Amino acid sequence: MKQLFLSVLGGAALLTSALPARAQLRPDGPRYELGRPQDLVRQLEAQVAARGAAPTVTLRVSAGQAYTGVVNYREELGGTGEYLVGSIQGLPDASFQLRIAGPLVEGHLILRASRQAYRYAADARGRAYVQPVDIDKVVCVDYGKPRGYREPAPATLPGTAQRVSVVSLQSLPGARGCVMLDVDGYNLPAGTGWNNGNAYNAPSANMTDANVQAMWELVSEDFRPFSMNVTTDEAVFNTYPKNMRMRCVVSPGAGSTIAPGAGGVAYLTSFRTNDDTPCWVFMADPKSGGEAASHEVGHTLGLSHDGRLSPKEEYYTAQDNAGAWAPIMGAGYYKAVTHWSRGEYNSASQTQDDLAIMAGATYNVGYRNDDHGNAIGSATALARSGSGLSGSGLISTTADQDYFSFGTAGGTASFNVSTVGRYGNLDIVVRLFNAGGALLGTYDAGGGGNLNVAFSAALGAGTYYLQIDGTSSGNPATDGYSDYGSLGTFSISGSAPAPASGGVATAYKDCNYAGAAVGLPVGDYNLAALQSRGILNDDISSLTISGGYRVILYENDNFSGASLTLTASNGCLVGNALGTGNWNDKATSLRVQANTAAFSVLLEAEAASVNNGMTAEACAEGGQNMGWVDAGDYLVWNNITFPSSGSYTIEYRVASGAGGGTISADLNAGSIQLGNTAIPGTGGWQNWTTVSRTVTVNAGTYNFGIYAQSGGWNLNWVRITRNAARETAAAPATASHTAAKAAALELYPNPVQRVLHVQLAAGPAQQLSVSNLLGRVVLRQAHAGTQPAAQLDVTTLPNGVYLLTVEAAGQVRTQRFVKE
Repeated sequence: MKQLFLSVLGGAALLTSALPARAQLRPDGPRYELGRPQDLVRQLEAQVAARGAAPTVTLRVSAGQAYTGVVNYREELGGTGEYLVGSIQGLPDASFQLRIAGPLVEGHLILRASRQAYRYAADARGRAYVQPVDIDKVVCVDYGKPRGYREPAPATLPGTAQRVSVVSLQSLPGARGCVMLDVDGYNLPAGTGWNNGNAYNAPSANMTDANVQAMWELVSEDFRPFSMNVTTDEAVFNTYPKNMRMRCVVSPGAGSTIAPGAGGVAYLTSFRTNDDTPCWVFMADPKSGGEAASHEVGHTLGLSHDGRLSPKEEYYTAQDNAGAWAPIMGAGYYKAVTHWSRGEYNSASQTQDDLAIMAGATYNVGYRNDDHGNAIGSATALARSGSGLSGSGLISTTADQDYFSFGTAGGTASFNVSTVGRYGNLDIVVRLFNAGGALLGTYDAGGGGNLNVAFSAALGAGTYYLQIDGTSSGNPATDGYSDYGSLGTFSISGSAPAPASGGVATAYKDCNYAGAAVGLPVGDYNLAALQSRGILNDDISSLTISGGYRVILYENDNFSGASLTLTASNGCLVGNALGTGNWNDKATSLRVQANTAAFSVLLEAEAASVNNGMTAEACAEGGQNMGWVDAGDYLVWNNITFPSSGSYTIEYRVASGAGGGTISADLNAGSIQLGNTAIPGTGGWQNWTTVSRTVTVNAGTYNFGIYAQSGGWNLNWVRITRNAARETAAAPATASHTAAKAAALELYPNPVQRVLHVQLAAGPAQQLSVSNLLGRVVLRQAHAGTQPAAQLDVTTLPNGVYLLTVEAAGQVRTQRFVKE
């Protein structure tokens, strides 16, 4: 259990001058030494044993002052530690929590009535100490619910049975982290920091499905930028590791027991602990309770309060201005738009970077993967149905800009770009560009709580691009906000006269440029996007391509499977002049791209989509690097496009204060291995050098990974560069490659959460086994060989990388997969 600091959210105190309004924290007081941790353990054990069925312990905080703790919960920690939770004798609303495990000492003593607090810890010499700290570093007090707050009508009338089921909602299934809004009652076990360590049965919030839905929508949109699944489903919550999930108990009836008078309460940084300590909200109203839930979960992810220094207030509500905005970590009860903040308003008491803290390596949640390209060259084609156009996306970071392309025969183009229907955070600005990249117009509703954009433009025939971005409103110092927290989902609906065959490429149904023709501007087209333009699956026979552009055809949907790169028109894909086989009626998805002569992509280590085992740290070359690398650690960057088949150089920027190690690269969770590269000792953990390896890769989009074959090194970045400027077709498989492909195992999905499907040839009986990275077999299953596929239930396996081995008739095949 990590050390926890408590925070309580409420609004009434912000509006009542009789209550304290404290915006700055007092410095910590002098430390009082308690001796060696093991001596302290023996003292506590002796006191508990001597005082019988109702044990007490002496909690000394200075040479002249001590408190008597009434132990309500005790746990012996392996003979060398003690964990105690309880109340303070003779003092109302006072509690303590103390854990000693070997050299680790952590805990606190809270005296709410006198606004005092003490923190327990151990210093660098291994000596235990207790220290007075500002109570607002441990627990915030005296804050109630919004002025005039009333609970909404319950789902059931008094005296009737409470509901036993809750509508099941998820915002991002499969995300790395999880937040559960627990609205149907919770049995708090003994031993937490709540209720003086006693167990407690929190009553149901008794919310209607409509109110549950509304509260979930608000919290989901607040956490939309992150790889975080906001759910109401206990079964979903239980699939996540304890240190990657947070239960937020919504229970108005629990407030009088857990935190009287508060709107919500949470321990700081508790998201990463391994003991399932929940946070609490004591309001069932969707707006007030939802704002409190996001606020409290923010505390569990390391955030502090957003207040003001002048006038002094712990929570900034922005009620003294006419703007529509307030910070989530202030009190967002009274404003329509609330954002994560970095304290850009006047006299802010807190300037911490909320987004960076929550997305950082401490909590391993990170941002969602970027869903659309950030430039014209990687624009996503809007779906078309007749003259209608549509699309959707997510602005996940302050720097994110999503580009979309569309073609038109000329005339009036009209668009509506909107965020969610209620509780939106994304203030939208749209920019319109022509095919040459010239800005034609900027469209913004102008703030004041108006988040959506509608516009029309008279356009000539051609290809155009929409840039969707988050924007600011008003003056961030007084009555507005910057674009820092202007993040969230959006949808595009519009119309423009359809081009006859416009675009930089035209797909034809028949060979020799005959049959139905559909023009395609630059963009990525999965099967749904092609079908929306009238192109059926496996129905392209010839293509015309404008100079300076290329088309990459993919055999499967979503840019997967075998691929073919075309840089010039091709009159018949049956007799394909590129010598890669018959591509007539074969394409299921495709990309239209500018045919640049060079390709290079830099992958920052700390920005990887998946991090297993590494730790981000400050880098002497600027920014961050990943360190503390052990054998078996790995990073994955999703959706890396290799634009053409051929030779690439992979460069690794590395440092090693030890004797070096070995790094390897692979594609799609190890299904394609790119080989090992030795890392030398560089004489220091920040003495950087670059090592490289040349590899051959077929054109396509892959999840690119690096893997620590042996540890002892740091990684700053990886750069992938195409070696040949000339575009090449996908190389035909050599005999050895064909044999390897025939022997390869086909697994899906990979990564997997529950059931792994394995494609197997019919034949003799086969034995399937799964091994972890230590080589230990963790799962076995026999397969009769009468069916072409097997299913492995890997639900109970811990998250990580595993090796599947299939043995049959003296042959052994292996394939790596990732359990999420």
